Amino acid sequence: MSTIINGVDFDVVTADAIKAVKAVIQEDWPALQATVVSLGQRMASNALFVQRQLADGKLDAAGADALLQDQTIIARMHLRTFAIITLQLADAILDAMVNVFKTAINRALGWDLL
Repeated sequence: MSTIINGVDFDVVTADAIKAVKAVIQEDWPALQATVVSLGQRMASNALFVQRQLADGKLDAAGADALLQDQTIIARMHLRTFAIITLQLADAILDAMVNVFKTAINRALGWDLL
């Protein structure tokens, strides 16, 4: 079942983010595919969680931003557990994914959170 927030389908967003990463890590893609897919799914889940917390008044914009920044740090640490990933490659992977999700989250919320 798709995760759709205000018309933004986060299954499509996740697929787009994975394509963006695949372009960055072409030769290492087979070794990292499962991890990248998992990260994309977690980012989509985080987007839904943030949207619900904002709607319920449990988070404000600053809290939502801090939560998503923390999730990015956790994702970077997870990526760095792979011996083939340098800090620069981890950042390139995250930048590719975060750029896609940033646009989608802002569009889903109807205002610029990130």
